[in-house]
Amino acid sequence: MTSPALQRLIDGLIAGDRPRPSDIAVLSDLGRADAAYVSDRWQSVPLPTREYLLDEAYELADDDISLDFTALGRIALRDPEPSVRLRAVQALWESTDPAAGDLLVALVESEPDADVRTAAARSLLRYIEAAEYGRFDPSVAARMVTALRTAAASPDEELRAAAVESLGPIGEPWVGDLIESAYESGSPALQLAALRAMGYSARERWVEYIAEQLSAESSEMRFEAALAAGNLGSEELVPALGEALNDDDAEVLFAVIEALGDIGGDAAVELLEAYREEAPPGLEDAVDAALENARGILFRRFGDLP
Repeated sequence: MTSPALQRLIDGLIAGDRPRPSDIAVLSDLGRADAAYVSDRWQSVPLPTREYLLDEAYELADDDISLDFTALGRIALRDPEPSVRLRAVQALWESTDPAAGDLLVALVESEPDADVRTAAARSLLRYIEAAEYGRFDPSVAARMVTALRTAAASPDEELRAAAVESLGPIGEPWVGDLIESAYESGSPALQLAALRAMGYSARERWVEYIAEQLSAESSEMRFEAALAAGNLGSEELVPALGEALNDDDAEVLFAVIEALGDIGGDAAVELLEAYREEAPPGLEDAVDAALENARGILFRRFGDLP
């Protein structure tokens, strides 16, 4: 039986009410009956309110990990409006729910709106990562890989870039060739996607590529290279990141500091400790947080295991 609180919320939404964020929490963890109730009445909710609900649900779930709007996202993925489907994809960014995954694959395969299709391709990254690390059924992920491989050959450059990113964790030779081809393409969008894929790959073969882009002319490329370095986690990137501590772009500098913290190890800790003494005003907290993270990684690598 549908809860009275949920009924009141949906009735109010249909009437044009704009709910408070705390009221939207009622839409978390919807059971089968409640999800069916919301689905049946979803199209009666005005479009601006549907968009608002998904925006707020995304923010709420980001602030409170106990909230789970996966069922709401699945309902919204079937919405006839592209703006709602796009928000649903974004709201499901951290999800590896198999039912949502099936819907996302369908969007990658046949979604008519370019932005929604690209976002769906990018959102499959979490599923691919989970499958590579044994946390998601590889037979289910196989259809995702097929859809992404097809998307990586699309004439739509943004879709190709999203597909390359999401395929990054896969260790198959054809994926490495795809990443390298994107990197050498001369297209800024594809080069950025290649860098992100390198970071997701957990493979040392990309260290030199990432290090090269830490000194690129483009600040956007340097920023993405720093993020990729932190994601890859290779201590071989520490010297190049040390050089990048001289970067004059504040956003890049923050990313470099964070990457050193994510990589950890003796060399990263020493670099951060030395930099702490000369860091520009306002960076002390970032360096301290990176040091705390790097020292924790140092303990896990070299300390006594339980």
